[in-house]
Amino acid sequence: MSTLTDIKEKFSAAVEHQTWRDFITNATTDFEFREGIQWTNDEIATLKDRGQPQTVENEIHPIIERVKGQYKQQKTRIIYKGRNVGKDDDSSNTLSSIALFVQQQTGYEFEEGEMFEDGIISGFGVLEAYVDFDKDMTSKINLKAENCLNIFPDPNSKKYDWNEDAEFICRAKWVSYNKANQIYPEKSSEIEAYINANPVENNSQVMERNNLVDHRTKKIRIVEVWYKVWEKRRVAISTMYGAIDVTDAKKSELKRLKVEDPEVKYQDSIEAKIRVGVFIGDSLIEDKESPYEHGLFPFIPYFVYRRKNGEPYSVVRLLKDPNMEINKRRSKALHLLNTNQSIFEEGAVHDEDELRTEMSKPDGIIKYRKGYQFEIRKNIDLADSQINLQMESKSSINRISGIGEDSLNRPSQVRSGVGIQRKQMQTDIIVSPIYDNLRRTRLIIGKHIHALVKQFFTEEKVFSILDDMNQTKLVPFTRQHIDTIKENIYDHVIEEAPNVSSIQEEQFMYLAEMVKGLALPPNVGLALLPILIRISQIKNKDEVLKLIDNLQQVPPETPKMSLSLVWSDLLPEEKAFFAEKMGSPELAQMELQQKDPMMDSVNMNISR
Repeated sequence: MSTLTDIKEKFSAAVEHQTWRDFITNATTDFEFREGIQWTNDEIATLKDRGQPQTVENEIHPIIERVKGQYKQQKTRIIYKGRNVGKDDDSSNTLSSIALFVQQQTGYEFEEGEMFEDGIISGFGVLEAYVDFDKDMTSKINLKAENCLNIFPDPNSKKYDWNEDAEFICRAKWVSYNKANQIYPEKSSEIEAYINANPVENNSQVMERNNLVDHRTKKIRIVEVWYKVWEKRRVAISTMYGAIDVTDAKKSELKRLKVEDPEVKYQDSIEAKIRVGVFIGDSLIEDKESPYEHGLFPFIPYFVYRRKNGEPYSVVRLLKDPNMEINKRRSKALHLLNTNQSIFEEGAVHDEDELRTEMSKPDGIIKYRKGYQFEIRKNIDLADSQINLQMESKSSINRISGIGEDSLNRPSQVRSGVGIQRKQMQTDIIVSPIYDNLRRTRLIIGKHIHALVKQFFTEEKVFSILDDMNQTKLVPFTRQHIDTIKENIYDHVIEEAPNVSSIQEEQFMYLAEMVKGLALPPNVGLALLPILIRISQIKNKDEVLKLIDNLQQVPPETPKMSLSLVWSDLLPEEKAFFAEKMGSPELAQMELQQKDPMMDSVNMNISR
């Protein structure tokens, strides 16, 4: 069990480390640039003194929206595969359906979307996987996005999955005094005493992130420190009994095992267990074992890019300087176009202030004394140079981000639809690492869901999910499933079904052209029609496919009949009709041509 000092030291180590301090500073401006706040307060004050406009041309916003739009087009599922092919199929399919149930019940697509947006803007996003209980004490697995600025990981962790090398992960959230009292009512006196203590001397309206209390608004930070403790484990490997945990075994038991199996061997290992310490101000609220048995931190990271020192960053960080240059050059160009210079000899004008006023007007009247030199200089050349440099900065935005004008649905030199699609596919290749890292995050999420299902889903129930066709599907979770999932080992797989428009349209056009060039028989073409509809982008695909399926149904067979008749008594038209039904069109044609009896009485069985 750790003391308040130990837990506070871990938090301070994370908050005060230079790597994470740089991240907080940079991430804050990353979000501001995304939101259109691209001038500092000092720059705004300087512009105001000059009378220069504060222009913002946010070139970062459409880049982020394009990446978000591509993300929204993707459809993925977490799938579990058993190690025993065939035997584990039922339990693995059930576990996959439960994972889908968890995602649908917790609004995962929106929570992951928030995490993804934090990532592509600042380079770092976070999801929290936790369990709470409904009023009927039914356990519920939740996957919720956490503000990335509230998370402070071990600064020495460099692995993507920080469960592998991080010693601790901290979360610090600002909450009101009333909420803190409701969460920890037994500590209300300590919380109130800390809030009402003499505030530190800080006149800034923005609280430093390592402060723990805001005395002005009576808000306090609840700090959670999830940390590892290491325990030694000893395993006996016996030829008679297999692997046995003998960490807490007595000497007499070890001696008896040695007698029964002289070949027994021992292997030592170090295992980590997770604990969580919570403090508010100067009070240690609790320090306990993690409520989850999986031995993982409940926070799941999403990194877009990382520096070698571990600091996350994204493409926004790379675009801030050129976007800042665009704003400054546009502001400078407008200022130059709106101002003029005047050069004149002393005494050439009566009132210099009046001259400034008239020069700022498009129809101003300037009067100067005859015989004096007077000249007005326009700044058009200087403004043109600023605009040319601004255009260069704009083109650098596309070069740095890798997202060209074609991918942003802007006019380009490419006119062919197929050519534009291919250009967009090149962009997809450039941004693919962003989605590859997202896949790594989803694998970690799959690991959490599996572990939480094993621990908390211990009763039989029936889950209701929506399948790929948005149809309700009931998934029974039996006692056999519970036992099997607890014992078996499953591999986590991300099943991806990308629905990116450029790829989908290209596949549709390619297959349509291929079918068109084959000159297939009508029945084969009709059989391929459902495939074309499925990969097309027409609306209400399911309804259209149902109609086509109904049209392709085989008509009911005509019932068989038996008739007895005298052939010679039939008219030529009747003979032709029955000959056609008998499958002899030649005979029917001949009867119509001859119009004469050709056969004696015949008893015929006509069957169809």
